[in-house]
Amino acid sequence: MRLIRHKAAFRATALVGVAAIALATGVTGATTAGAASIKGGPGVNTATKTITLGVMSALSGPAALIGKPLTAGNQAYFSYLNGHGGINGWKVKLDVLDDAYDPQTHVQDYNQLANSVAFFAQSFGSPTTSAIEAQATHAGILLGTAAQDSAFVNHIVNLVIGSPYAVDVANGLYYLTQVQGKHNAKVAIFYQNDSYGQDGLKGYLAAKNAYHFSDVAHTTYNVTDTSFTTQAAELKASGAQDVVVTAIPTAAAGLIGTAAALNYHPQWILQGPAWSEYLMTSNGIQSGKPTPIEKAMVGSWILGFEAGWGDTSKPGMAQFLKVRSTYAPSQIPDGYYMYGYAQSEVEAAVLRKAISSGDLSRKGILRAKEHLGTFSFGGLIPDATYTPANGPATRMTDIGAVDLTSPGFVHIAAPYMESTVAKNMSFAAA
Repeated sequence: MRLIRHKAAFRATALVGVAAIALATGVTGATTAGAASIKGGPGVNTATKTITLGVMSALSGPAALIGKPLTAGNQAYFSYLNGHGGINGWKVKLDVLDDAYDPQTHVQDYNQLANSVAFFAQSFGSPTTSAIEAQATHAGILLGTAAQDSAFVNHIVNLVIGSPYAVDVANGLYYLTQVQGKHNAKVAIFYQNDSYGQDGLKGYLAAKNAYHFSDVAHTTYNVTDTSFTTQAAELKASGAQDVVVTAIPTAAAGLIGTAAALNYHPQWILQGPAWSEYLMTSNGIQSGKPTPIEKAMVGSWILGFEAGWGDTSKPGMAQFLKVRSTYAPSQIPDGYYMYGYAQSEVEAAVLRKAISSGDLSRKGILRAKEHLGTFSFGGLIPDATYTPANGPATRMTDIGAVDLTSPGFVHIAAPYMESTVAKNMSFAAA
């Protein structure tokens, strides 16, 4: 049965003034054309100066711990724009559908929204986005791709923030072997049996070839799996001291809990999407009831690119926290929420450039994305660069460490870094 839709609950309209957009998005400059002189397209109403964007996310199902806060970040940012005058007077409306992290449902959602949106502000997940990428390419419709799969970085229709999964793993294993000095580490990888997992494996193998650690085990799982006894036992038997986990939070919890029951406690190195603060307590904050795996999670590393929550040394943090307190006051510290907020920042910049160019057609929006140049997120995530050459927006990774006292249970153990392996990693052409 199709899951309940969440369209009305996540619809937002937005306006922002030139000064507010410049502050929030890091883009300054250009005078914009009047609405009557701007070329429109699907999802663009030049009479009312309204731009409709689609969001396809996992608001239920196995990846909801990611999809819900990510979508909340989208919603909060565009609500902020609504409260501050618009993108040169233009409103942005979000139409949100729940795909439950199911590729078939994602295709249905795409077909439902494609003719009525200017572009998709969010297409969450590697297997789901892969299912609609060819259609989007044929239609020339931009995808706010909330997935770091290497296969997406050279495709014009994908607007990706942050580093590819392969880059994060390569950077994480550089940190393990070269910075921490574990040159003879016995390392294994546990990964999702799809394109997301394969991309983590790509980075793992590239790091193995460069750093020559002892590669002792590879083990996989399917998204529908609920038991991880076989994988935990295999990892324990391999003698792996450090285990890369390219998974979603429910699978990571299952693996780590099962391993703990077997008295197996390696250094867990979590790909960003494997982590959630809900792995620690019932409500994701310190006041909640500890989960059965809370103690086993402490000390785990998280490979990602978001700044530490509340780190006001980052110039964008104060504004981010202000928007959260005003438009999402119940939102707990969560990296996916920060990701959704940052994703919407750069999308607003693309729209502003397209408006300034007088072209909100799909071709005009894609052209604006291709020529956006380097965009600053105020340190919330690394700066991203968008040019006709495409390629990764960034190759930087920071290392988070799980503890019991930091906001979101994570403190940044190592700042943004780019290993030689990551810097030299190649990606397939579109």
